[in-house]
Amino acid sequence: MNEKKSGTRLRVLGPVDIWRDEHSVSVLGPKQRTLLALLVVRANRVVPHDRLLTALWAGKPPATSRRLLHNYLWSVRRLLGDANALVGTPTGYTLRLRPGDSDLDVFLSETAAGRSAMAAGDPAKASERLGSALALWRGPALDGTQPDFQAVEGAALEELRVTALLDRIDADLVLGRHAELIGELRLLVAEHPLNEGFRGQLMRAFHRIGRTAEALEEFRAARRHFREELGLDPGEELVRLHQSILAGEPVTGSIPAERARISSTAVVPRQLPADIARFTGREESLRRLDLLLSGEPGGASAVVITAITGTPGIGKTALATRWGHRVTDRFPDGQLYVNLHGYSRGQPVTGAQALYQLLRGLGVATDEIPHEVDERASMYRSLLAGRRMLVVLDNAAKAEQVRPLLPGSSLCKVVITSRDSLRGLSVTHDVHSLTLDLLSPGEARTLLGAVLGEDRIRDEPGAVLELARLCGHLPLALRLAAAHLSSRPTLSVADFVTRLLRENRLTALDIEEDPHIGVRAAFETSYRSLPEPARRTFRLLGLHPGPDIGVDEVVALAHSSVDDVRAALDTLIGAHLVQHGIAGRFVVHDLVSLFARERAEADDSEPVRRGALTQLFDWYLHTTKAAMEHVNTDYSGITLVSEPPSHGIPVFDDHDSATRWLDAEYPALISAVNHAAEHEWFGYAWQIAYTLDYFFYLRDRIDDWVTVHQTALSAVRQAGDRHGEGRVLNALGTANMFSGKIERCLDYQRQALDLSRTAGDRKEEAYALGRLGYSLLWAGDFRQAIQNCVRAIELFSRLGDEHGEATVTFTLGIAHLRLGHSLDALRCVERCLAFERKAGNRNDEAYTLKVLGDVHESLGDLTTALDLYQQSIQLNREVGNRRFEANSVNGIGRIRRRQGRHAEALEHHRNALAWAREGGDQYTECEILLDLGTTLLETGDGRAALENQQAALDAALTVKDPYLLGLAHDHLAHALHALGRTDEARSRWKSALDILSPMGVPEAGKIAERMRETTARAM
Repeated sequence: MNEKKSGTRLRVLGPVDIWRDEHSVSVLGPKQRTLLALLVVRANRVVPHDRLLTALWAGKPPATSRRLLHNYLWSVRRLLGDANALVGTPTGYTLRLRPGDSDLDVFLSETAAGRSAMAAGDPAKASERLGSALALWRGPALDGTQPDFQAVEGAALEELRVTALLDRIDADLVLGRHAELIGELRLLVAEHPLNEGFRGQLMRAFHRIGRTAEALEEFRAARRHFREELGLDPGEELVRLHQSILAGEPVTGSIPAERARISSTAVVPRQLPADIARFTGREESLRRLDLLLSGEPGGASAVVITAITGTPGIGKTALATRWGHRVTDRFPDGQLYVNLHGYSRGQPVTGAQALYQLLRGLGVATDEIPHEVDERASMYRSLLAGRRMLVVLDNAAKAEQVRPLLPGSSLCKVVITSRDSLRGLSVTHDVHSLTLDLLSPGEARTLLGAVLGEDRIRDEPGAVLELARLCGHLPLALRLAAAHLSSRPTLSVADFVTRLLRENRLTALDIEEDPHIGVRAAFETSYRSLPEPARRTFRLLGLHPGPDIGVDEVVALAHSSVDDVRAALDTLIGAHLVQHGIAGRFVVHDLVSLFARERAEADDSEPVRRGALTQLFDWYLHTTKAAMEHVNTDYSGITLVSEPPSHGIPVFDDHDSATRWLDAEYPALISAVNHAAEHEWFGYAWQIAYTLDYFFYLRDRIDDWVTVHQTALSAVRQAGDRHGEGRVLNALGTANMFSGKIERCLDYQRQALDLSRTAGDRKEEAYALGRLGYSLLWAGDFRQAIQNCVRAIELFSRLGDEHGEATVTFTLGIAHLRLGHSLDALRCVERCLAFERKAGNRNDEAYTLKVLGDVHESLGDLTTALDLYQQSIQLNREVGNRRFEANSVNGIGRIRRRQGRHAEALEHHRNALAWAREGGDQYTECEILLDLGTTLLETGDGRAALENQQAALDAALTVKDPYLLGLAHDHLAHALHALGRTDEARSRWKSALDILSPMGVPEAGKIAERMRETTARAM
């Protein structure tokens, strides 16, 4: 057992080296030896960078330490001869070793086997295995490493050797080898004069072979030495042995007595609860627990502790129990289990009570268990010393409840389950945290199938997935739902889903005859354990309508300080009632949120609840307005329903910070609009929605734009705000335009125009005319668009509204461009660009640069057009607008085509197309496909051109823009004509002419000319 006869073994129980093919391979340099030794001691576990640096430089690394560390690691990797053995991670390095790859791993395995043999009543085998383990030692552990490192880590390993030696001598004493042991024990007592175990073994050996006087003299020598060195008398167990010898009583066992009891009674506890029936999922969590177990030999100096934490009902105990049963063979000395009742209806188990249970499980008689907690803990650690056991501490409340129950032996593995994060424990111990998440939809379905049977759920796949969703994919809720269905075999899953949708889900999931095992009861115990500030914050979170929430929103809800809110959230996170979301936000599970809302309704009055939500909506409205002012939206003429809050409104420095906030808050803002409208905060509902109007367009959220403004329209009408109604009608009309419903768009906007004229509100009339003019562009009625825009510009000019005038002038410029009035378009768009630069509206400036490029392209000034497109691309990249960037990239493609540089043109078109499709912008996609098809046609690839032009026509039909549809028919005709399909081409040209001719656009004349030419050729 001492050496591998072939292959490689890493050796740290003596001089650090590598044993390869029966030869020692030296590791040169103390730093390389230290690095290798640390990785072996922590094998199969990530060793953090800081720990590596501390080991090499004793906490004082030089400035170049990181670079030097990589050099040393490279040297170690080369020595190992296996490129995959040493693995880097973001936080450190892991040395992957298989069982038996290090002498330390063999030592630990052999000592565990020896102790198991002793517990099973086979001292001969125990002596043999323990002797083999001890024979692996070739000198001081970690010899040749850095002095500070060896002093700490080597001492820990030496303790393991001494414990194994005591165990081997115990076995030999039981075998009657007293005389043979005396010489060895004399040497050990001289080497370890303060070790009462060796002294007691020597006394016992003397006494058993009739040399009682020498046994008594050993005690006197021990007492003298202890008093001189420590000022203390020998321990109780050595005194008791001395008294037994004086009384002539037979002496057996070893010192301390706890070790004798565990050996003589051969207690191998198996206390884990029964495995959870039909356990499903959690494969990744089980794998992580297995990895920690595989790394156990590397943890020679520290107990491996895993804390399984998570939301109530997430399945922490089920996972710990399943894993414990799965790895029974890895813990030959047994498994201890204690339920600490940290979140039960009664009082939590105290440290003294838990230690009592654990000691009884280890076979200690009731009358031998000490009264004091510290003495119980000492006895507990002594009993576990050198034993390979699993200790499961279930349902812990706080770190201080757990600390007295942690073994001192590194061979033990501790698994703790708790709703608390137990962060305090990680300060004093090396704790591996495993936070359980909800089951995936697939795992939830598997769980339901396992409990109910596949036959029960096979025919209702949709209802099963909906049931899982309503249970929040929470294992406890799923099992309760399955219990309800199991008790009623004729009840369909769909009918039970209907009940959950109709009733309070927490009540519907309760088991009437055993309500204490329900989801509500699980949440209630966690809630009761919270301090009052955290309880209040938890209740307020239940009122929040959104899917997640930020600190600032909680501050608004609670009307409290940021520090107090952060402290409360920290407590709730620690209790796993709240989880961290993305971008610094927080998430509350659906069922937890429902419970929080119940508590709010029970504990807080209606005015308190409504006041908190009013504060929140107030904050949302004014913060959204503050952000949108950087994104470029006109709020003139709108009187907000409240004054800005006195504090808490963030200051946005620029466009980027504003849009980041809007992106992060977007789902919560939509939920706020819906909740406010449903619960009669009508003013907040329509004003938050309207404030987001331009952002919907900017982010291409067309469906949300329509549905949110439909809600806003209902709210503003119930509020009786005619002025606001006109604004919402205009916004809703534009949203419908972008969704392809142009007639509905025009109807809404004409309603808005009528409202403004009836009220005699010139500003609103100008605003409505401008919106209507823009929508008429999409309808293809360019002349009418120009008339509306001209009238709107006149009104805005009289009112001195420069922003409104510039916005409508831009629409006017596009209408002129469509009709071929390039110089008029140029004057309009240049005027808009000047205003946008003056106002700092970077988003609109970026798009205006693109349109100005189109104008110069129509004038034949390709150089200026190219420069404008490039400016637009740069600015769009700065503001993060990929959609508008695609337009300008496509414009460069057109310029390159006109310059005869077709390969570059195709590259630009295709990049632009990918970005447009990525954003789901079918209008831009249609424009790009038309240009791509045209460029392909010029390269002679008629079939690819036809394919792209057909795709463009399909897109045009989807977006329902008549001008774009006419162009698509025209471009498709060109492709068909090039392929010799003249009749089909003429048919497409006729369709194009029918659409474009009434618009008065120049393309109509060109199409008519082409039709005459093709007809003449055909004749």
